[in-house]
Amino acid sequence: MVSIRRVSQIFFLTLFLVLFLMTTLVGENSTGPLATFFMDIDPLVLVTTFLASHSIQPGMLLALIVIALTLLLGRFFCSWVCPLGTVFNAVSALRGGKLAEKIRTGSWNRWQKGKYLLLIGLLAAALTGLHLAGIFDPIPLLYRTMATSIYPAFAWGADQLFTWLYLADPGIGPLRVTLISEPIYSLLRTYVLPIEPLAYEGGVLVGFFFALLAVLALVRFRFWCRYICPLGALLGWCAKTSRIELRNDPELCGDCNLCVPYCHGTRTCRENGRERNASSASTAASSARRARSVSSGGVSADPGR
Repeated sequence: MVSIRRVSQIFFLTLFLVLFLMTTLVGENSTGPLATFFMDIDPLVLVTTFLASHSIQPGMLLALIVIALTLLLGRFFCSWVCPLGTVFNAVSALRGGKLAEKIRTGSWNRWQKGKYLLLIGLLAAALTGLHLAGIFDPIPLLYRTMATSIYPAFAWGADQLFTWLYLADPGIGPLRVTLISEPIYSLLRTYVLPIEPLAYEGGVLVGFFFALLAVLALVRFRFWCRYICPLGALLGWCAKTSRIELRNDPELCGDCNLCVPYCHGTRTCRENGRERNASSASTAASSARRARSVSSGGVSADPGR
């Protein structure tokens, strides 16, 4: 199950990057309806847009499918689809330190309820016509960071690197680096790099904010997802009726807490029967070799946990 989930994460992250390049290089109007695919399946975009403008685009109705599946399966979107969640999951995997510290920082704490307060504030603002959700929604956040910070920086760095290689022309005898670098640069210019240099006001600030979130992900596993993400909070509310439940076998569980640093939901089976991030706890279970079983029904858990 873990391998399948990782394939799903890589697929949707790759799809996001491909669609980003398509809209950046040729424009949204030339890429068809897929250009807004991730915005359309975002339930927070659907809800806040409707509250703020009392209207929605037809494509946004795709978000109803995500909501329906969340009601049944739990927060599958966070662990299987969300591209920003995948990025921070990969960053958190680089954490070092002692296991005891990972267990301590991986445990649930009351500050995780902050994302629900943020969600309430964003919904209240939308009711007054103030659409602030795009600042904290993970899909617009990742797109904004890519468009204004990461992509321009990558394009500038690539141009500087390949220009230097062309001018310096390093190599040994007839074996020159440019024999390889120039075809690569030509390929990048055709399919990846912009025709003109890109620069945006506020790009550095956006990049700094994203870098800060990445650093926090090294300190706390999936910091963004646990403490800030309003979309995750919304899906957490929807997942209250989820029929997917993870149960712990007390006879086989060694009560070692080794699963805690890897659990996306940050709640152990003993504390909470409901795992909010659908099947993500299989990562924790395999890491700690804890015995668990999946069954239907059960008592709903506090969505804030």
